[in-house]
Amino acid sequence: MGKPAGAFRGRRIPTALALAIGVLFGILVSRIFPWTATMPAWRSNHIPPKSHQQSRQPIQLPTLEQRRRVMTLLTSLTPHYTKECTRNAQPLYFQQVADRYAPLIGHKAPSSGSWFSSLFGDDDSHGRRDLIASDHKYFFAINLYNSFDIIPDLFATLFRVAAILGYHNVFVSIYENGSTDQTKALLRIFDALTRSVGMRITIRTSMRTRGAFNHRIEYLAEVRNAAFVPLHELRDSENEYFDTIVFMNDILPCIDDLLELIYQSRRNNAGITCAADYMYHEEIGSPVFYDNWVARDINGTALENAPFERIFHHQDSSQRFQRHLPIQVQSCWNGIAILDPAPFYSPPHVRFRMARITEGECSASECSLICNDYWEAGYGRIMMVPRVKLAYDRKVYDIIHPARRNLTAIRGYARMGGLPDDPRTDPQDRAWFGPHDRLFTEEENEPLNFVPGPSHVWCWGWDGAGDLDGPDVDPIWEHMSNKSMRADAVLVRHNRTIPNI
Repeated sequence: MGKPAGAFRGRRIPTALALAIGVLFGILVSRIFPWTATMPAWRSNHIPPKSHQQSRQPIQLPTLEQRRRVMTLLTSLTPHYTKECTRNAQPLYFQQVADRYAPLIGHKAPSSGSWFSSLFGDDDSHGRRDLIASDHKYFFAINLYNSFDIIPDLFATLFRVAAILGYHNVFVSIYENGSTDQTKALLRIFDALTRSVGMRITIRTSMRTRGAFNHRIEYLAEVRNAAFVPLHELRDSENEYFDTIVFMNDILPCIDDLLELIYQSRRNNAGITCAADYMYHEEIGSPVFYDNWVARDINGTALENAPFERIFHHQDSSQRFQRHLPIQVQSCWNGIAILDPAPFYSPPHVRFRMARITEGECSASECSLICNDYWEAGYGRIMMVPRVKLAYDRKVYDIIHPARRNLTAIRGYARMGGLPDDPRTDPQDRAWFGPHDRLFTEEENEPLNFVPGPSHVWCWGWDGAGDLDGPDVDPIWEHMSNKSMRADAVLVRHNRTIPNI
Protein backbone atom coordinates (compact mmCIF):
# COMPACT_ATOMS: atom_id res chain seq x y z
CA MET A 1 0.00 0.00 0.00
CA GLY A 2 1.18 3.51 -0.65
CA LYS A 3 1.78 6.08 2.01
CA PRO A 4 -1.13 8.14 3.16
CA ALA A 5 -1.50 11.62 1.60
CA GLY A 6 -0.58 13.29 4.89
CA ALA A 7 2.85 11.72 4.69
CA PHE A 8 3.83 14.16 1.94
CA ARG A 9 2.96 17.38 3.98
CA GLY A 10 5.99 17.33 6.24
CA ARG A 11 6.08 18.80 9.70
CA ARG A 12 3.94 21.80 10.72
CA ILE A 13 5.67 25.20 11.13
CA PRO A 14 5.34 26.68 14.62
CA THR A 15 2.73 29.42 14.86
CA ALA A 16 5.18 32.12 15.97
CA LEU A 17 7.50 31.40 13.07
CA ALA A 18 4.58 31.44 10.62
CA LEU A 19 3.47 34.86 11.86
CA ALA A 20 7.00 36.20 11.53
CA ILE A 21 7.29 34.89 7.97
CA GLY A 22 3.87 36.38 7.14
CA VAL A 23 4.82 39.81 8.46
CA LEU A 24 8.09 39.82 6.53
CA PHE A 25 6.32 38.68 3.38
CA GLY A 26 3.71 41.41 3.79
CA ILE A 27 6.35 44.10 4.17
CA LEU A 28 8.13 42.84 1.07
CA VAL A 29 4.93 42.82 -0.98
CA SER A 30 3.93 46.30 0.24
CA ARG A 31 7.30 47.64 -0.86
CA ILE A 32 6.92 46.18 -4.32
CA PHE A 33 3.17 46.77 -4.77
CA PRO A 34 2.01 49.80 -2.71
CA TRP A 35 -1.65 49.84 -1.73
CA THR A 36 -2.25 53.35 -3.06
CA ALA A 37 -1.28 54.67 -6.44
CA THR A 38 1.29 57.42 -6.57
CA MET A 39 -0.53 60.70 -7.14
CA PRO A 40 0.86 64.17 -7.78
CA ALA A 41 0.78 66.60 -4.88
CA TRP A 42 -2.46 68.56 -5.09
CA ARG A 43 -3.43 71.01 -2.41
CA SER A 44 -6.08 73.64 -1.97
CA ASN A 45 -6.55 76.59 0.35
CA HIS A 46 -2.86 76.59 1.25
CA ILE A 47 -3.08 73.56 3.54
CA PRO A 48 0.39 72.44 4.68
CA PRO A 49 1.15 68.88 3.51
CA LYS A 50 1.84 67.63 7.04
CA SER A 51 -1.65 68.56 8.17
CA HIS A 52 -3.28 66.02 5.85
CA GLN A 53 -4.59 62.98 7.70
CA GLN A 54 -3.49 59.63 6.38
CA SER A 55 -6.31 57.25 5.50
CA ARG A 56 -6.28 53.52 4.85
CA GLN A 57 -8.72 54.22 2.01
CA PRO A 58 -7.72 57.68 0.70
CA ILE A 59 -10.06 59.61 -1.58
CA GLN A 60 -8.97 59.33 -5.18
CA LEU A 61 -7.64 62.70 -6.30
CA PRO A 62 -8.40 63.98 -9.80
CA THR A 63 -5.93 63.13 -12.51
CA LEU A 64 -4.16 65.81 -14.51
CA GLU A 65 -6.61 65.25 -17.36
CA GLN A 66 -9.59 65.59 -15.02
CA ARG A 67 -8.16 68.78 -13.57
CA ARG A 68 -7.61 70.13 -17.08
CA ARG A 69 -11.27 69.49 -17.88
CA VAL A 70 -12.40 71.29 -14.72
CA MET A 71 -10.14 74.25 -15.51
CA THR A 72 -11.52 74.41 -19.03
CA LEU A 73 -15.03 74.45 -17.60
CA LEU A 74 -14.24 77.24 -15.16
CA THR A 75 -12.42 79.42 -17.67
CA SER A 76 -15.32 79.08 -20.09
CA LEU A 77 -17.96 80.17 -17.59
CA THR A 78 -20.21 82.64 -19.34
CA PRO A 79 -20.35 86.06 -17.69
CA HIS A 80 -23.61 87.95 -17.86
CA TYR A 81 -22.57 91.54 -18.60
CA THR A 82 -18.95 91.33 -19.72
CA LYS A 83 -19.23 88.42 -22.16
CA GLU A 84 -18.42 90.67 -25.13
CA CYS A 85 -15.15 91.93 -23.63
CA THR A 86 -12.81 90.06 -25.93
CA ARG A 87 -15.20 88.81 -28.59
CA ASN A 88 -14.94 90.05 -32.15
CA ALA A 89 -12.01 92.33 -31.34
CA GLN A 90 -9.73 93.70 -34.01
CA PRO A 91 -7.03 91.22 -35.09
CA LEU A 92 -4.38 93.87 -34.46
CA TYR A 93 -5.67 94.32 -30.91
CA PHE A 94 -5.39 90.55 -30.36
CA GLN A 95 -1.77 90.72 -31.47
CA GLN A 96 -1.02 93.75 -29.29
CA VAL A 97 -2.56 92.16 -26.19
CA ALA A 98 -0.81 88.83 -26.70
CA ASP A 99 2.56 90.56 -26.97
CA ARG A 100 1.92 93.06 -24.17
CA TYR A 101 0.84 90.61 -21.48
CA ALA A 102 2.97 87.61 -22.44
CA PRO A 103 5.52 88.36 -19.66
CA LEU A 104 2.71 88.07 -17.11
CA ILE A 105 2.11 84.40 -17.91
CA GLY A 106 2.72 82.45 -14.72
CA HIS A 107 3.07 78.95 -16.14
CA LYS A 108 5.10 77.20 -18.78
CA ALA A 109 3.24 77.03 -22.05
CA PRO A 110 2.07 73.50 -22.94
CA SER A 111 3.16 71.72 -26.10
CA SER A 112 -0.18 72.50 -27.71
CA GLY A 113 -1.77 75.94 -27.95
CA SER A 114 -2.20 77.50 -24.53
CA TRP A 115 -5.42 78.81 -23.04
CA PHE A 116 -3.92 82.30 -23.21
CA SER A 117 -3.45 81.89 -26.95
CA SER A 118 -7.02 80.73 -27.48
CA LEU A 119 -8.36 83.59 -25.35
CA PHE A 120 -6.74 86.27 -27.49
CA GLY A 121 -6.77 84.39 -30.78
CA ASP A 122 -3.02 83.95 -31.06
CA ASP A 123 -1.29 81.01 -32.74
CA ASP A 124 1.94 81.28 -30.72
CA SER A 125 3.66 83.10 -33.53
CA HIS A 126 5.43 85.42 -31.08
CA GLY A 127 7.71 82.92 -29.40
CA ARG A 128 6.12 82.89 -25.95
CA ARG A 129 6.98 79.24 -25.41
CA ASP A 130 10.53 80.34 -24.72
CA LEU A 131 9.45 82.51 -21.80
CA ILE A 132 10.31 81.37 -18.30
CA ALA A 133 7.17 80.97 -16.20
CA SER A 134 6.74 83.86 -13.79
CA ASP A 135 6.70 83.18 -10.05
CA HIS A 136 5.32 86.62 -9.18
CA LYS A 137 2.62 86.08 -6.53
CA TYR A 138 -0.69 87.94 -6.47
CA PHE A 139 -3.05 88.48 -3.54
CA PHE A 140 -6.61 89.34 -4.63
CA ALA A 141 -8.69 91.05 -1.93
CA ILE A 142 -12.40 91.57 -2.59
CA ASN A 143 -15.19 93.12 -0.50
CA LEU A 144 -18.75 92.16 -1.41
CA TYR A 145 -22.16 93.32 -0.23
CA ASN A 146 -25.45 92.42 -1.99
CA SER A 147 -23.36 91.48 -5.04
CA PHE A 148 -25.43 88.57 -6.40
CA ASP A 149 -25.89 90.27 -9.77
CA ILE A 150 -22.19 90.85 -10.51
CA ILE A 151 -20.58 87.75 -8.94
CA PRO A 152 -20.78 85.58 -12.11
CA ASP A 153 -18.94 88.25 -14.12
CA LEU A 154 -16.46 88.88 -11.33
CA PHE A 155 -15.55 85.21 -10.94
CA ALA A 156 -15.53 84.48 -14.67
CA THR A 157 -12.95 87.23 -15.12
CA LEU A 158 -11.06 86.13 -12.02
CA PHE A 159 -10.75 82.53 -13.27
CA ARG A 160 -9.43 83.68 -16.65
CA VAL A 161 -6.93 86.11 -15.19
CA ALA A 162 -5.71 83.53 -12.65
CA ALA A 163 -5.24 81.00 -15.46
CA ILE A 164 -2.88 83.47 -17.15
CA LEU A 165 -1.01 84.52 -14.01
CA GLY A 166 -0.85 80.89 -12.87
CA TYR A 167 -3.25 79.40 -10.32
CA HIS A 168 -0.31 78.54 -8.08
CA ASN A 169 0.65 82.25 -8.01
CA VAL A 170 -2.81 83.49 -6.98
CA PHE A 171 -4.53 83.68 -3.60
CA VAL A 172 -8.07 85.07 -3.38
CA SER A 173 -9.48 86.53 -0.17
CA ILE A 174 -13.15 87.55 -0.14
CA TYR A 175 -14.89 89.19 2.78
CA GLU A 176 -18.68 89.51 2.51
CA ASN A 177 -20.90 90.94 5.19
CA GLY A 178 -24.46 92.04 5.72
CA SER A 179 -25.88 90.92 2.36
CA THR A 180 -29.65 90.50 2.21
CA ASP A 181 -29.76 88.85 -1.23
CA GLN A 182 -28.33 85.45 -2.21
CA THR A 183 -24.70 86.59 -2.30
CA LYS A 184 -23.65 84.14 0.44
CA ALA A 185 -25.22 81.15 -1.33
CA LEU A 186 -23.60 82.02 -4.65
CA LEU A 187 -20.22 82.44 -2.99
CA ARG A 188 -20.44 78.88 -1.64
CA ILE A 189 -20.84 77.57 -5.19
CA PHE A 190 -17.87 79.50 -6.51
CA ASP A 191 -15.81 78.52 -3.47
CA ALA A 192 -16.26 74.86 -4.39
CA LEU A 193 -15.50 75.47 -8.06
CA THR A 194 -12.37 77.43 -7.24
CA ARG A 195 -11.02 74.75 -4.93
CA SER A 196 -11.69 72.08 -7.55
CA VAL A 197 -8.76 73.36 -9.62
CA GLY A 198 -6.50 73.84 -6.64
CA MET A 199 -6.73 77.63 -6.69
CA ARG A 200 -6.31 78.96 -3.18
CA ILE A 201 -9.24 80.92 -1.83
CA THR A 202 -10.63 82.06 1.50
CA ILE A 203 -14.21 83.30 1.64
CA ARG A 204 -15.37 84.74 4.95
CA THR A 205 -18.92 85.87 5.43
CA SER A 206 -20.59 87.75 8.24
CA MET A 207 -24.01 89.11 9.15
CA ARG A 208 -22.43 92.28 10.45
CA THR A 209 -23.75 95.60 9.20
CA ARG A 210 -22.91 99.17 10.08
CA GLY A 211 -24.89 100.28 13.08
CA ALA A 212 -26.87 103.49 13.10
CA PHE A 213 -24.23 105.24 15.18
CA ASN A 214 -21.04 103.65 13.87
CA HIS A 215 -18.64 105.96 12.09
CA ARG A 216 -18.85 105.17 8.38
CA ILE A 217 -15.12 105.39 7.67
CA GLU A 218 -14.16 103.38 10.72
CA TYR A 219 -16.61 100.67 9.63
CA LEU A 220 -15.39 100.62 6.00
CA ALA A 221 -11.76 100.47 7.13
CA GLU A 222 -12.54 97.43 9.28
CA VAL A 223 -14.32 95.72 6.39
CA ARG A 224 -11.40 96.30 4.03
CA ASN A 225 -8.88 95.13 6.64
CA ALA A 226 -10.94 91.95 7.08
CA ALA A 227 -10.15 91.01 3.46
CA PHE A 228 -6.45 91.39 4.29
CA VAL A 229 -6.41 88.94 7.21
CA PRO A 230 -5.06 85.98 5.13
CA LEU A 231 -2.23 88.19 3.84
CA HIS A 232 -0.82 88.43 7.36
CA GLU A 233 -1.79 84.88 8.35
CA LEU A 234 0.21 83.42 5.46
CA ARG A 235 3.19 85.58 6.36
CA ASP A 236 3.08 84.61 10.05
CA SER A 237 2.27 80.90 9.69
CA GLU A 238 4.15 79.93 6.53
CA ASN A 239 6.50 82.83 5.79
CA GLU A 240 4.73 83.42 2.48
CA TYR A 241 4.92 86.88 0.96
CA PHE A 242 3.11 88.30 -2.06
CA ASP A 243 4.52 90.63 -4.71
CA THR A 244 1.32 92.40 -5.79
CA ILE A 245 -2.07 93.09 -4.17
CA VAL A 246 -5.18 93.45 -6.34
CA PHE A 247 -8.04 95.06 -4.38
CA MET A 248 -11.39 94.90 -6.16
CA ASN A 249 -14.76 96.45 -5.39
CA ASP A 250 -18.04 95.05 -6.74
CA ILE A 251 -17.37 96.13 -10.31
CA LEU A 252 -17.60 94.63 -13.81
CA PRO A 253 -14.04 94.24 -15.15
CA CYS A 254 -12.87 92.67 -18.38
CA ILE A 255 -9.89 90.32 -18.51
CA ASP A 256 -7.62 92.82 -20.19
CA ASP A 257 -8.71 95.54 -17.73
CA LEU A 258 -7.10 93.63 -14.87
CA LEU A 259 -4.08 92.66 -16.95
CA GLU A 260 -3.48 96.25 -18.03
CA LEU A 261 -3.64 97.54 -14.44
CA ILE A 262 -1.20 94.84 -13.32
CA TYR A 263 1.03 95.57 -16.30
CA GLN A 264 1.14 99.33 -15.64
CA SER A 265 1.65 98.81 -11.90
CA ARG A 266 4.68 96.61 -12.43
CA ARG A 267 5.96 98.53 -15.47
CA ASN A 268 6.14 101.69 -13.35
CA ASN A 269 6.91 100.09 -9.98
CA ALA A 270 3.91 102.03 -8.71
CA GLY A 271 2.82 102.11 -5.09
CA ILE A 272 -0.87 102.28 -6.08
CA THR A 273 -2.39 101.93 -9.57
CA CYS A 274 -6.07 102.69 -10.21
CA ALA A 275 -8.57 102.45 -13.03
CA ALA A 276 -11.21 105.07 -13.88
CA ASP A 277 -14.78 104.33 -12.80
CA TYR A 278 -18.03 105.84 -14.01
CA MET A 279 -21.62 106.39 -12.89
CA TYR A 280 -24.67 107.64 -14.77
CA HIS A 281 -25.53 111.32 -14.28
CA GLU A 282 -29.28 111.79 -14.73
CA GLU A 283 -29.15 115.54 -15.38
CA ILE A 284 -26.41 115.30 -17.98
CA GLY A 285 -27.79 112.06 -19.42
CA SER A 286 -24.35 110.49 -19.68
CA PRO A 287 -21.80 108.63 -17.59
CA VAL A 288 -19.43 110.81 -15.58
CA PHE A 289 -16.36 110.11 -13.48
CA TYR A 290 -17.44 108.60 -10.17
CA ASP A 291 -14.93 108.38 -7.32
CA ASN A 292 -14.12 112.08 -6.88
CA TRP A 293 -14.31 111.83 -3.08
CA VAL A 294 -11.00 109.92 -3.18
CA ALA A 295 -9.26 110.90 -6.44
CA ARG A 296 -6.91 113.91 -6.36
CA ASP A 297 -4.62 115.14 -9.13
CA ILE A 298 -0.92 115.71 -8.54
CA ASN A 299 -1.70 119.28 -7.43
CA GLY A 300 -3.98 117.92 -4.70
CA THR A 301 -7.19 119.13 -6.39
CA ALA A 302 -10.29 116.94 -6.38
CA LEU A 303 -11.39 115.41 -9.68
CA GLU A 304 -14.90 116.29 -10.87
CA ASN A 305 -18.08 114.28 -11.43
CA ALA A 306 -18.11 115.52 -15.01
CA PRO A 307 -17.66 114.42 -18.64
CA PHE A 308 -14.15 113.40 -19.54
CA GLU A 309 -12.84 116.76 -20.79
CA ARG A 310 -13.65 118.47 -17.47
CA ILE A 311 -12.55 115.84 -14.91
CA PHE A 312 -9.04 117.17 -14.22
CA HIS A 313 -8.15 120.71 -13.19
CA HIS A 314 -4.44 120.02 -13.72
CA GLN A 315 -4.01 120.81 -17.42
CA ASP A 316 -1.23 118.34 -18.26
CA SER A 317 -3.17 115.56 -16.51
CA SER A 318 -6.35 116.53 -18.37
CA GLN A 319 -4.61 116.27 -21.73
CA ARG A 320 -3.14 112.87 -20.87
CA PHE A 321 -6.53 111.69 -19.60
CA GLN A 322 -8.23 112.60 -22.87
CA ARG A 323 -5.51 110.71 -24.77
CA HIS A 324 -5.97 107.64 -22.54
CA LEU A 325 -2.42 107.89 -21.20
CA PRO A 326 -1.40 106.90 -17.65
CA ILE A 327 -1.37 109.83 -15.20
CA GLN A 328 0.37 110.46 -11.90
CA VAL A 329 -2.12 111.44 -9.19
CA GLN A 330 -1.94 112.21 -5.48
CA SER A 331 -4.61 109.63 -4.61
CA CYS A 332 -7.19 107.37 -6.26
CA TRP A 333 -9.11 104.11 -5.85
CA ASN A 334 -11.78 103.96 -8.57
CA GLY A 335 -13.11 100.40 -8.29
CA ILE A 336 -9.82 98.48 -8.61
CA ALA A 337 -6.50 99.35 -7.03
CA ILE A 338 -3.23 97.49 -7.56
CA LEU A 339 -1.02 97.94 -4.51
CA ASP A 340 2.63 97.33 -3.81
CA PRO A 341 2.38 95.16 -0.66
CA ALA A 342 5.71 96.32 0.82
CA PRO A 343 4.12 99.00 3.08
CA PHE A 344 1.86 96.30 4.56
CA TYR A 345 4.86 94.13 5.41
CA SER A 346 7.38 96.73 6.57
CA PRO A 347 7.23 99.45 9.24
CA PRO A 348 5.23 101.59 9.71
CA HIS A 349 2.83 98.82 8.52
CA VAL A 350 0.07 100.73 6.74
CA ARG A 351 -3.52 99.57 7.01
CA PHE A 352 -6.94 100.96 6.26
CA ARG A 353 -8.00 103.37 9.01
CA MET A 354 -10.17 106.33 9.87
CA ALA A 355 -8.70 109.78 10.34
CA ARG A 356 -7.03 110.80 13.57
CA ILE A 357 -9.63 113.47 14.20
CA THR A 358 -8.33 114.31 17.68
CA GLU A 359 -4.97 115.17 16.09
CA GLY A 360 -6.60 117.51 13.58
CA GLU A 361 -6.46 115.16 10.59
CA CYS A 362 -9.21 115.71 8.04
CA SER A 363 -11.82 112.92 8.10
CA ALA A 364 -11.19 111.68 4.57
CA SER A 365 -12.07 108.32 3.01
CA GLU A 366 -10.14 105.29 4.21
CA CYS A 367 -8.88 104.98 0.61
CA SER A 368 -7.61 108.58 0.59
CA LEU A 369 -5.91 108.02 3.92
CA ILE A 370 -4.08 104.91 2.74
CA CYS A 371 -2.80 106.88 -0.26
CA ASN A 372 -1.52 109.55 2.17
CA ASP A 373 0.12 106.79 4.23
CA TYR A 374 1.81 105.40 1.10
CA TRP A 375 3.29 108.86 0.48
CA GLU A 376 4.41 108.98 4.11
CA ALA A 377 6.06 105.55 3.80
CA GLY A 378 7.96 106.58 0.65
CA TYR A 379 5.73 104.74 -1.84
CA GLY A 380 4.15 107.82 -3.43
CA ARG A 381 4.30 106.52 -7.00
CA ILE A 382 0.50 106.61 -7.46
CA MET A 383 -1.06 106.53 -10.92
CA MET A 384 -4.35 106.27 -12.81
CA VAL A 385 -4.85 104.30 -16.04
CA PRO A 386 -7.67 106.00 -18.04
CA ARG A 387 -7.77 103.19 -20.62
CA VAL A 388 -9.36 100.93 -17.99
CA LYS A 389 -12.94 102.19 -17.66
CA LEU A 390 -15.09 100.44 -15.06
CA ALA A 391 -18.83 100.35 -14.41
CA TYR A 392 -20.95 99.10 -11.53
CA ASP A 393 -24.04 98.24 -13.58
CA ARG A 394 -25.11 97.15 -17.06
CA LYS A 395 -26.44 100.55 -18.14
CA VAL A 396 -23.14 102.37 -17.71
CA TYR A 397 -21.11 99.40 -18.91
CA ASP A 398 -22.91 99.34 -22.27
CA ILE A 399 -22.39 103.07 -22.77
CA ILE A 400 -18.68 103.17 -22.02
CA HIS A 401 -18.04 99.95 -23.98
CA PRO A 402 -20.12 100.35 -27.16
CA ALA A 403 -20.05 97.67 -29.81
CA ARG A 404 -17.71 98.27 -32.75
CA ARG A 405 -19.85 99.24 -35.73
CA ASN A 406 -19.09 98.85 -39.40
CA LEU A 407 -18.69 102.44 -40.52
CA THR A 408 -17.55 101.56 -44.04
CA ALA A 409 -21.02 101.70 -45.52
CA ILE A 410 -22.22 104.51 -43.27
CA ARG A 411 -19.38 107.00 -43.66
CA GLY A 412 -17.41 105.62 -46.57
CA TYR A 413 -14.38 104.50 -44.58
CA ALA A 414 -12.42 101.87 -46.45
CA ARG A 415 -10.79 100.29 -43.39
CA MET A 416 -11.97 99.31 -39.93
CA GLY A 417 -9.56 99.53 -37.02
CA GLY A 418 -6.32 101.40 -36.59
CA LEU A 419 -3.31 101.10 -38.83
CA PRO A 420 -0.13 99.57 -37.42
CA ASP A 421 1.74 102.88 -37.72
CA ASP A 422 -1.10 105.08 -36.45
CA PRO A 423 -3.78 103.48 -34.27
CA ARG A 424 -5.67 106.79 -34.07
CA THR A 425 -6.78 106.39 -37.70
CA ASP A 426 -9.66 104.31 -36.39
CA PRO A 427 -12.62 106.72 -36.64
CA GLN A 428 -14.27 105.24 -33.57
CA ASP A 429 -11.18 105.95 -31.46
CA ARG A 430 -12.01 109.64 -31.72
CA ALA A 431 -14.87 109.22 -29.23
CA TRP A 432 -14.11 108.92 -25.52
CA PHE A 433 -16.49 106.03 -24.95
CA GLY A 434 -15.06 103.97 -27.78
CA PRO A 435 -14.98 100.19 -28.27
CA HIS A 436 -13.17 98.11 -25.69
CA ASP A 437 -10.56 96.97 -28.21
CA ARG A 438 -9.04 100.42 -28.67
CA LEU A 439 -5.52 99.91 -29.99
CA PHE A 440 -2.49 100.74 -27.83
CA THR A 441 -0.26 103.69 -28.66
CA GLU A 442 3.47 103.97 -28.05
CA GLU A 443 2.93 106.60 -25.33
CA GLU A 444 0.94 104.14 -23.23
CA ASN A 445 4.06 102.04 -22.84
CA GLU A 446 6.33 104.88 -21.76
CA PRO A 447 7.17 104.88 -18.03
CA LEU A 448 5.84 107.81 -16.02
CA ASN A 449 8.13 110.49 -14.65
CA PHE A 450 6.95 110.71 -11.04
CA VAL A 451 7.35 113.96 -9.10
CA PRO A 452 7.00 114.67 -5.35
CA GLY A 453 3.54 115.27 -3.93
CA PRO A 454 1.72 118.56 -3.30
CA SER A 455 2.00 120.57 -0.10
CA HIS A 456 -1.81 120.72 0.33
CA VAL A 457 -4.64 118.38 -0.64
CA TRP A 458 -8.33 119.21 -0.96
CA CYS A 459 -10.31 117.32 1.70
CA TRP A 460 -14.04 117.15 2.25
CA GLY A 461 -14.45 115.34 5.56
CA TRP A 462 -17.08 112.94 6.86
CA ASP A 463 -17.09 113.42 10.63
CA GLY A 464 -20.62 112.44 11.55
CA ALA A 465 -22.07 109.05 12.45
CA GLY A 466 -25.22 107.40 11.18
CA ASP A 467 -26.67 107.15 7.68
CA LEU A 468 -25.61 110.30 5.85
CA ASP A 469 -25.69 110.94 2.13
CA GLY A 470 -22.24 112.48 1.94
CA PRO A 471 -19.48 114.49 3.60
CA ASP A 472 -20.82 116.62 6.43
CA VAL A 473 -18.11 119.20 7.16
CA ASP A 474 -16.75 122.14 5.20
CA PRO A 475 -13.96 121.24 2.77
CA ILE A 476 -10.45 122.41 3.51
CA TRP A 477 -6.98 122.47 2.00
CA GLU A 478 -5.14 120.05 4.29
CA HIS A 479 -1.39 120.40 4.74
CA MET A 480 0.49 117.22 3.85
CA SER A 481 3.51 115.70 5.57
CA ASN A 482 6.87 117.06 4.54
CA LYS A 483 7.90 113.49 3.68
CA SER A 484 5.50 113.42 0.74
CA MET A 485 7.12 116.53 -0.76
CA ARG A 486 10.62 115.08 -0.81
CA ALA A 487 12.21 113.59 -3.90
CA ASP A 488 12.71 110.24 -2.18
CA ALA A 489 8.93 109.87 -1.77
CA VAL A 490 8.78 108.65 -5.39
CA LEU A 491 11.92 106.55 -5.50
CA VAL A 492 11.63 102.87 -6.46
CA ARG A 493 11.93 100.98 -3.17
CA HIS A 494 10.49 97.62 -4.21
CA ASN A 495 11.48 96.44 -7.68
CA ARG A 496 8.51 94.65 -9.27
CA THR A 497 9.51 95.25 -12.88
CA ILE A 498 8.19 92.83 -15.48
CA PRO A 499 11.02 90.82 -17.10
CA ASN A 500 11.59 90.76 -20.85
CA ILE A 501 10.53 94.39 -21.31
